[in-house]
Amino acid sequence: MHALIGMVPLEPREPEAEDKKKERVAAGAPFTWITYHFGTYPEEANEDEVNTHTRVYMWYVISRTMFADGTCNNAPWMWLKAFNVFDSKWSWGSATLAYLYRQLDEACCRPSGGIGGCMLALSIWSWERLPVGRPKTVKYEDWDHKDDPLRLPTWAYKWDVLNETTDDPSVMHKLYKIELETITAEQVEWEPYGRGEIFGNPIEFRLNLMCTRDRDRWHMRCPLICNWAVELHLPHRVYRQFGLF
Repeated sequence: MHALIGMVPLEPREPEAEDKKKERVAAGAPFTWITYHFGTYPEEANEDEVNTHTRVYMWYVISRTMFADGTCNNAPWMWLKAFNVFDSKWSWGSATLAYLYRQLDEACCRPSGGIGGCMLALSIWSWERLPVGRPKTVKYEDWDHKDDPLRLPTWAYKWDVLNETTDDPSVMHKLYKIELETITAEQVEWEPYGRGEIFGNPIEFRLNLMCTRDRDRWHMRCPLICNWAVELHLPHRVYRQFGLF
């Protein structure tokens, strides 16, 4: 890792014999360490410094959003290794879904709380379709796209400003569980992004073209791969979301 960013955090102290089982050393760097050493961009940076800070910034962002591990403390080294080459042709969206699906699988089986993965993507998917735990939105500000369709926002921008609930999480958890168990197909919004010709561009919201660029691949049955996580993409089981049922 030193070759990629020029430094690494100090190794944590070796725990005492009696508490070795309690302390777990993460294979990564604390977010606090990253912001301390790379939070300020150097003036008159050379090409190597530009590449280093770019690499660290991308590593920081995906570790906190796309591939969050649920601890909110560390950025795993394995994601930094992915930026050894900037112009790779990897499918980051597929990897994000594979990682999220695996985190959902593991969260359902573990006895304790906590979940990783891109919770923003999961939340938007749920809020748009299910009337369970859906927050109230406040009208979002118009996005200044400077007449460039590639600068238009993604669908998540519709949920940029919310009225957050202050209810007891333990009580709401039980309520949401009951509502999910009793929800009917008629209560689900199967096609929240519009139907037919207005798909992806309903009257009230213009969507970034990049969001629908690979639309022809959405029905593809294939494995989604993210390092050790391999999850099957089986859209034929949810054709109703594509208006095909």
